[in-house]
Amino acid sequence: MSTHPVWDPQHQMPQGREFEAYHFVAQHAQAVVYHNHPYYEFFFFLSGHTRIVVEGLDVRLARGDVLIYPPGVMHRNIHLDALVPYERFYLYATREFLNSISTPDYDIPGTLEKMTRDEHYCFRVEEKDLEQLISLVDKVISGAERTRPAEKLINRAMFTTLLIQGLNMMTSLDVLPQDDYSRGMGDLIRYINQHATEPLSLDDLADTFHVNKYYLLREFKSYTGISVHQYMMIRRILFSQEMIRRGAKPKDACFQSGFMDYSSYYRAFKARVGMSPEQYRQSMQK
Repeated sequence: MSTHPVWDPQHQMPQGREFEAYHFVAQHAQAVVYHNHPYYEFFFFLSGHTRIVVEGLDVRLARGDVLIYPPGVMHRNIHLDALVPYERFYLYATREFLNSISTPDYDIPGTLEKMTRDEHYCFRVEEKDLEQLISLVDKVISGAERTRPAEKLINRAMFTTLLIQGLNMMTSLDVLPQDDYSRGMGDLIRYINQHATEPLSLDDLADTFHVNKYYLLREFKSYTGISVHQYMMIRRILFSQEMIRRGAKPKDACFQSGFMDYSSYYRAFKARVGMSPEQYRQSMQK
């Protein structure tokens, strides 16, 4: 069983943090493999020649487009011209942080669930609103270096303001029409998502979608940046994490998520999550 990492840990939010904000400009955009996070990501596109693949949807980006990625949602950027400067800012926030800033009148996780229902992950903000958000995110990033308790609390409040204003500004953006190729990949990814905990072979997938298995392997890798096998392992680990988060024992989560033996599950889980299943269970209890 392959346990090769498919996402560089340096791009994840540091352990123990509630939130993070980043604003980057890249003169030479680099390819990113299909990946996910255990927290929410709010991705704001500013410039570049870029497509987003998110759970099988394929979206060509324009300035002001915003992608909301709930925990576990797979996504990647595809740069159509790596020499075009690529600018974006993005926010990370844990479920616990979003719950902590919610009110009885405004349940943020519940609002996000409604917004992203039916694979609707892409939104748009107007230019005047976008400029306001850019100013706010730069202030939050600057304030992150301060260590005095009062200053840290002020920065937390600024991030809260940034996040809630961004959510309030978003208006629905219809997903761009999918060509036959993109629709086919989307159908394949959805099928794997629905059946990942079952004994699912490459031959089974090829037969179901009436394609040559080597063609399927090649096209899937081109579209997602990872292999079918890696993707299935990710889905199974995500399923087992959710089971453990809801109170299941690691061994039960192992077999119910589609693994045939605990040692293989243990190695794959630790390589993907950075801790053992039992350590993850203990962290959820804390």
